[in-house]
Amino acid sequence: MKKPDINMSDSVRGRIGSLRRHPVLAWFRTVLVCLIALNAAAAVWLIVEFDGQYTEGVPSPARIHALAGIDDQNTLIDISIENSSRFFVYQLIRDEVEPENGSENPDDETTNGASVDDEDTDDESMSQLDRARNWIKISIGLLILIEFLVAFVGINPWFRTIGFLAVFVAFIIVLPLSFIGDNPNFASPGESPNSEVEEDDEERGGDFVHEEVGFDLGLRLGGFELSMTYSGYDLGLVDEENRSEVRENPPEEGTRDAASFVKLDSFLSIRYGPAVVLLVILPMLWIISPSSRSFQLQNDECE
Repeated sequence: MKKPDINMSDSVRGRIGSLRRHPVLAWFRTVLVCLIALNAAAAVWLIVEFDGQYTEGVPSPARIHALAGIDDQNTLIDISIENSSRFFVYQLIRDEVEPENGSENPDDETTNGASVDDEDTDDESMSQLDRARNWIKISIGLLILIEFLVAFVGINPWFRTIGFLAVFVAFIIVLPLSFIGDNPNFASPGESPNSEVEEDDEERGGDFVHEEVGFDLGLRLGGFELSMTYSGYDLGLVDEENRSEVRENPPEEGTRDAASFVKLDSFLSIRYGPAVVLLVILPMLWIISPSSRSFQLQNDECE
C-alpha cells in the first residue's frame, strides 16, 4: 500500500511542476515582470526627509524640515523653517571664520582657476544623480531583455540574477549616494541643500570645534532611518581674539564664549517609492514560475 502512495505523490509533484512551466503561466510571468520593471522606471524612486531641531544655543528652538523627491527626470526639494526668526538672527550675528593659517596665495588661485573651471565643465554637464539615473534605466532595460531571452531563446535563467542585482545595487546604493554627493549639505544645519562646500572649510576643519556626533541607524519598511545628534562650539559666535584658544580647549561654562555652543537633534529618513519596493516580488515570480526552456519548444511539445 505504500508504493502507490509514493507513486501518487510523485505524479502530483510532476503535474505541479509541469503546471508551473506551462506556456500560459510563463507568458503571464514575462508580461508581469516587464510591467513591474517599467512601472518602477517611471514612478517616484526615492523620498528623502530631514527633520532637525536646535535644542541648545542661539538658534534654538528653530526647526528645519527638508523634503526631497527623486524620479527618472527631476529632483524636487522643499525646505521649511519653524521659529525662523531665531535661525535668521543666528545667521546674522555669527561672523565668517577665516582659516587659522591665513589665506592662500591669490596667484595660485588665478593660475589654477582656468584649468579647474575647464575640468569642472564636464562634471557640471552631468551630475552624479544623472549618472545614477542612466544606470537605473540601463539596468532595468537589461533586466527586461534578459527576461525575454530566458523566455523566448531559452538561455540560463540564472542570468536574471545578474539583471536583478544590477537594478538592486542601482536603487539601494548608487541612487542615495549620488543624491548625497550632489547635495552634501542637505542634512547640514545652516546650509542650503544645493550650496557648494568651500575648499577652505575642508582645510580648516569647518567653523565648529569640539564636535560630538551620535547616530542610530535603523531599517524600516521600504527604506532606512537615521537619528543623529550633533553638538559643537561655533567659532563664528566667538570673539576673534579668543578663537585660537577655543580651538584648543572648550570654553568654561558661564563665560561669553560658552554661549557659542550649539546642539542639533535630527532625523533623516530615506524611503523608496512603492513601485521600487514592488521589484522585490520578481524573484518570487521566478520561483513560482521557473523557466527551463523557451516558449517555442514548449509550444511545440504541447502541439
